[in-house]
Amino acid sequence: MAKRLAIEIFLMLALGVVLGLIGPFGTFAIPDAPRIAYWMSFAVIGYAIYRPMIIVGDWLNDRFQMSRIIGAGMALALSAMPMTFIVAWLFSGFDVSRALRWDGLGLLYFQVWLIGFLVTGFFQLLFPKTSIPAESAGDFLRDTNDPIFLTRLPLGFGPIYALRGEDHYVRAIGETREELILIRLRDAMTELNGIDGMAVHRSWWVAQSAVKSIRRDGRALSLILRSGHEVPVARDKVPLLRKAGWLH
Repeated sequence: MAKRLAIEIFLMLALGVVLGLIGPFGTFAIPDAPRIAYWMSFAVIGYAIYRPMIIVGDWLNDRFQMSRIIGAGMALALSAMPMTFIVAWLFSGFDVSRALRWDGLGLLYFQVWLIGFLVTGFFQLLFPKTSIPAESAGDFLRDTNDPIFLTRLPLGFGPIYALRGEDHYVRAIGETREELILIRLRDAMTELNGIDGMAVHRSWWVAQSAVKSIRRDGRALSLILRSGHEVPVARDKVPLLRKAGWLH
């Protein structure tokens, strides 16, 4: 995550230098050094505003099964508002009232949105969404080493304990919460590659670390999870669990 942060900030600073050399939107009249410093500063400020909003847009896409275009569009439109005000505030001599009454505010908003759109598109190409899953609500960026399925979970979901197939959906079970996600169980298990777990039943996948105890009732066997859920184990899965060291 720290490496990803460093790369993104470095790229934004480099973009600021490029924009400073070009001097778009009427800034070329500013002397070279102040112009480059101006654009580098706004590149970093813009990153600090846009990046969290893009994460929120991704979360909305996953949480409500929205089109990614809609989520990204909402994030860009909202992010451009404070950024537009900051630019207008600077050009109006740090006068809030003048910034809010600035005649070119609409055009400036479009220009700010356009730059945000182009930069966001560049980052999406550089860092595809499938390579940056979320871990928790405390994550500012997503770790590229995590399984893809975790991108489908809301921020703060915590460690995943089990998956239960329900028709065309999968119920993801965590320590204190559950989430219903539109995906087939077999596809979800493929996306969980890297997490130590096993399909213990045709409708269940369980993470080994989530197993608290084992319940036996005659020949029937169930896994008791740390979340309190009881998961049935198919008879043909018992030898596999025993071989993997799940049963003692």
